[in-house]
Amino acid sequence: MLVPRFYWRPLIPGEHDPELTWGLVLACGSALGIGWLALGLPTPLCPLHALTGVPCPTCGMTRGLRCLLHGNVEAALFFNPLLILILVGLIIYLVYCMVVVAARLPRLRWEKLPQTTALGVRIGGVMLLVANWIYLIVRERALF
Repeated sequence: MLVPRFYWRPLIPGEHDPELTWGLVLACGSALGIGWLALGLPTPLCPLHALTGVPCPTCGMTRGLRCLLHGNVEAALFFNPLLILILVGLIIYLVYCMVVVAARLPRLRWEKLPQTTALGVRIGGVMLLVANWIYLIVRERALF
C-alpha cells in the first residue's frame, strides 16, 4: 500500500474554495448543535434503536457530546468511543480551514490515491465503524 503524497498549492483564480465552504458549514453546524445541547433542548430518538432495540453505529454520540459539554470525558467515551476521534478530526480540520482562509495561504492537497491505497482506506474506515458498532451492541446488551 502506497502512502499518499501531500503538497501545498495556492488557489487558482476562480477556483471553488472547499476550505471556506466546509469550514463555514462546520462552524455554523457546530455552533447550532452545541447551542441546542447547551440549552437542554430535546433531541430526537434513534429510529433504528426505537424500532428494533439495536443501536445504530452512531448511537450515543448526542449523549456523549452532552457529557463532553459538562466535562465528563469518561462518560462520553462510554456512550460512543468513536465520538472523540471524530471530534478531534473535525476540530483539526476547522482550525486548518480558519488559518488558510484567514491568512490566504496555499491549500493542502494530495495526489490521487492509487486504487489499492484508496481501497485500504475505505476498508479501514468501515472496519472502524463496525468495531464501534459491535462495542455499542455489546454495551447495550450488558446494560439490560
